[in-house]
Amino acid sequence: MKYVPPIIALLALLFVSALPQRSVQGASDEVSALPEKPDAPLAVTSTPTPLPQPTDEPAGTATPEPPRIPGRACLRINFEVSGDVAQVGTYEVAEVSGRSLASWDAQDGWQDSGWIYDLEISYDAVYVNVFYHPADGSDSITMAIFNPAPDTEYGWVARGMCHAVEVGWP
Repeated sequence: MKYVPPIIALLALLFVSALPQRSVQGASDEVSALPEKPDAPLAVTSTPTPLPQPTDEPAGTATPEPPRIPGRACLRINFEVSGDVAQVGTYEVAEVSGRSLASWDAQDGWQDSGWIYDLEISYDAVYVNVFYHPADGSDSITMAIFNPAPDTEYGWVARGMCHAVEVGWP
C-alpha cells in the first residue's frame, strides 16, 4: 500500500463529509425502484481518480538526475569521488563481455563526461569497465571504479535509469 500524506487524507474526509446525505427513507425508495428480476444486471461504473504522489527527487543535489528512460540506460563517467581528473584521450565504457557501450573524448583536467543517453545494454543490468585510451596511442589503462557493484570491482549500468560511473587512476 502506498503512503498517503496526512493532508490528502484530511482533504478526502472533508470532501466526503460535504457530500449530500440521504435519509433512510430515500434509500428504501431506491431499493423499491430496482427491477423485479434479481438476475438483471445493474450498470455500475466508476472512474478512479489518481492521488498526487510525492516526488523521489532529493533536495539540493549538485547534479540533477535526468529523467529515467524505460528500456534504455544512461551513464556518465565521473572523477568526482576519486578526486582525480581526466587526461587527454578517450575513455571507453564496455560491458565486461567486451561490448562497447559509450566513449568520451576528454581534455586534461576535465572531471565529468556529462550524461550519455540512450544506451542499449545486453541485459536489464550489466557490469562495466572503463578503459582509458591515451591520445598518443600508447597502451590502454583499465580505470579504477570507485562505486563498484556490491562484491565486485566493476561498475554497473541498468535499464531505465541513469548512473554515474565514478573512476580514478589505478
